[in-house]
Amino acid sequence: MNRFLQSVIAAAVVSVASVATVAAQGVHFGVGGGLTAPISDFKNQDKTGWHGLVRLDLSIPLSPVGVRVDGIYSQTSHQATYSSDGNTKLIGGLASIVWKIPVPAPMVKPYVLAGGGFFNAKITAPSVSVDTSVSKFAYAFGGGVNVGAGPAHFFVEGRYVSIQTSGTATKFIPVTVGVMFGAGK
Repeated sequence: MNRFLQSVIAAAVVSVASVATVAAQGVHFGVGGGLTAPISDFKNQDKTGWHGLVRLDLSIPLSPVGVRVDGIYSQTSHQATYSSDGNTKLIGGLASIVWKIPVPAPMVKPYVLAGGGFFNAKITAPSVSVDTSVSKFAYAFGGGVNVGAGPAHFFVEGRYVSIQTSGTATKFIPVTVGVMFGAGK
């Protein structure tokens, strides 16, 4: 009976230590911003703009795969050929699977990601009486690199995003630079 009790206590201690370790290294929060480059038909309507991003990364212990949730706000101005005023605002969220590419450099961690979500596209052009808004499914894929170690490190990434709007999809490439906070890998 004594051995059984010792085994149960040992298993409980290992379980609590594992949960604490996973919690310490499993969640990271990040903020960033950068350029939004319209592509395809969207580039005929709008110029390059800017965006802000917040992200939450959830690591899976002992796995190169993780889950990431992003919130993005982007704004671009219209080309003169479309309208002399107004802009396009894209507000959305994406959930992605992230694969951390194994490399020998401990402070440089490249990754690729792919996922989907929803975006709201709001187009305004007061001179031609346009004020529309639509929310649609979006998908995205891309890659980036985390640089640094410890509780704060930097990242740079680029993605292809396609919002499935009516007619042709609204497609753009956000190039983001930012900082991540959180302990662990």
